[in-house]
Amino acid sequence: MIQHDLQDTLIENRLVAILRAADASRFADAATVLHAAGVRVLEAALTTPGATDAIATIRKKLGDDAYIGAGSVREVSDVDKAADAGATFLVTPTVNPLVMERAHERGLPVICGALTPTEIDQAWRLGAAAVKVFPIAAVGGIAYLRAIRAPMPDIPLVPTGGVHLAEVAKYLESGSIAVAAATPLLGDALTSSGSLADLATRASEFVAAAAKYVSRT
Repeated sequence: MIQHDLQDTLIENRLVAILRAADASRFADAATVLHAAGVRVLEAALTTPGATDAIATIRKKLGDDAYIGAGSVREVSDVDKAADAGATFLVTPTVNPLVMERAHERGLPVICGALTPTEIDQAWRLGAAAVKVFPIAAVGGIAYLRAIRAPMPDIPLVPTGGVHLAEVAKYLESGSIAVAAATPLLGDALTSSGSLADLATRASEFVAAAAKYVSRT
């Protein structure tokens, strides 16, 4: 997957599901439920023990019908771990030129995390396929996204961090290329006692909200 392919994938789907938990034992099961509900882009956070093994398992289980990325990529070594596990893209929480350089060397597009206008512009100039605006809810949510978009309408933005179902449409209407959701979408599904049935319901609702903007360019 190259930069423009990832951009197209985000436009086609508008939704990224973030898998992050105390351990990755339920990642594959949750990914299967998400996929069945129509979620095609998933991010497994490397801060979760066992995440790289889970990425490999999910890739094998879902095949080419899903895009499995590695999240929380902060070090050059993380890039190599993710690439070796079979991740098709990377997601960072910060702007690290060395990480971006290594990702390009490994042929992996990056959704680069940034918050301020300077960081967002830097991430884009370093070759990010899209810029993750994180943590969006903590700095004003939709109002902040609109303020950022005004002087930088050419940069594809993915608001992340506290994106709830009721806000999906508003974020997309405000010009984001996609939204990414963790707890509001996954709930307790990644815990041993969590409900995968409830996850299926939430996933269907998120997909339906995002689907209204799938054809928008």
